[in-house]
Parts: sequence; C-alpha cells; structure tokens
Amino acid sequence: MQIACVKVLAEIVVRSTIGCAMPLTADMFIINLYVAAAAPLVGSAVAAGVARFVDGGSWNPGRSACPRCARPIRAVEMVPVVSWFVLRGRCRGCSAPIPASYPAIEFASAGLAIWAWLAVPSSWFVASCILGWLLLGLAAIDIQTRRLPDLFTAALMVAGLLAAWILDHHHFLAYLAGAACGYGTFVAVELIYRRLRNADGLGRGDAKLLGAIGAWVGWQALPSVVLVAASTAVIMILGVAWTRRQPLTATTSVAFGPFLAAGAWLVWLYGPLTL
Repeated sequence: MQIACVKVLAEIVVRSTIGCAMPLTADMFIINLYVAAAAPLVGSAVAAGVARFVDGGSWNPGRSACPRCARPIRAVEMVPVVSWFVLRGRCRGCSAPIPASYPAIEFASAGLAIWAWLAVPSSWFVASCILGWLLLGLAAIDIQTRRLPDLFTAALMVAGLLAAWILDHHHFLAYLAGAACGYGTFVAVELIYRRLRNADGLGRGDAKLLGAIGAWVGWQALPSVVLVAASTAVIMILGVAWTRRQPLTATTSVAFGPFLAAGAWLVWLYGPLTL
C-alpha cells in the first residue's frame, strides 16, 4: 500500500507538471477509498484538537484522556460517533459530560468526504478532503472562541499552495495572488472600519483565513467566496434574531469564520458564481 501511494503521488506530480490529465487508476481509487474510510477517524482527531484548543490545552500527540479525571481513554471508547452514544455522552470514569461537538464534528467530517467524492474529479478528492477538514476545524474553533488560530490558517495556506502546484501548476501565480489579495483585502477593510468607527469590526484571523482560502481557489474566485459568506451570514443572523426575538445592534458579535469556510467549500466544489 505504501509503495502504491508513493507511485500515485509521483504520477500526479509528473502529470500535473507536464500538463497531462490525471486518469482514474486502480491505485488512486484504492487510496481515495482509504481516505474516505478514514474520514470519521480524522473527524475524531479534529474534534480532539478543537477541544484542546478551546480548553487552552497543548497540541501534543499523546494519548487522549478525560480533562476532568485524567483517566486515559481506551481505544474502544474512541470509535467515532458510536462511542459517544454508547457512553451516553459521559466519561465512563467520572461521568463528566462529553461535548456533543465530538460526534457532530466526526459526522461532519464523514459528510464532507462523501460530498467531495460526489462532486470533484478523483484526482482532486484527497486535496478536497484536506481542505474540508481544515475548514471544519477552523469553523468549530471560531464558533466556540471567536478566534482563528494561526496554526490552522497557516496549515490551510501551505496545503492550498501545495495543492495548487500539484493540481494546477500552470496557474500557480493566480493562487499566490489569491493568498495575497485575500489577506490584503480584509486587512484593508479592518483598518478602514477601525478608522471610521474607532472600533474593531473584523478580526485579523478572518484576513488570514481569507488569504489561506485564496491559496486554494485563486484570486478570481475570492469575490464569490466573500459574497456567499456574507449572504449566508446575513440570512443566519436575521433568522436567529427573528426566532429569538432579539434586536440587532452595531455591537452584535458574529463569528465570520464559519461563513467564510462555507463559501470556500462551495466555491471549491462548484466554482465561482457566474451571471
């Protein structure tokens, strides 16, 4: 299996460099199948990483343990989605509640892989999963903390530039420009808003996230990403305000990262908006 992986990756690089289309081979299909099957496990790792970041813990790769009683979690208790329901959402040792975000992220991770399998060419599947899983982790962190950690946004940008080089080598400069334009545009918006309103309206993490997204979709697709993100954000905010009967004010805080992630995912799968 390892030899097959290396062979297929080398073939992808060579064919993308010389401009040849990448056909579906048996080895590539098997690799994609393994990646799809691993999606819930990746989701479990993402959920654990998100929880550690939210709780202020370290990113060490050591064995998982209950944050309250420090009891090591056995492998049988880490089966994605299933274990949470079997344990009824509580630690077996101290009965501390296990956040529902764990099965939600695991389920979402598998859903993203299935979505990508149906929507993109086979040679783009692994890259699509990496994009989706990183966006999922960033969105989950932003929802809970209103922060977008540099570790995740940097990983997203590096992965995007690597994917651009491998999958679309001849237009690599467009992806570099996308990273620069995405970051620079939102930094400009942030500074202008602060100057006019004397308050922060857009976090620097959002600028870094849009820059990383630009590395994936290129500068031409960035307006579509922002439009989709802004539109869904407005609809969501109005819907929540209406259902909860809460008035909107200029100080209403909204995590914009999840909406940027949604816009990036849709544009990556289906391309930029057209008139």
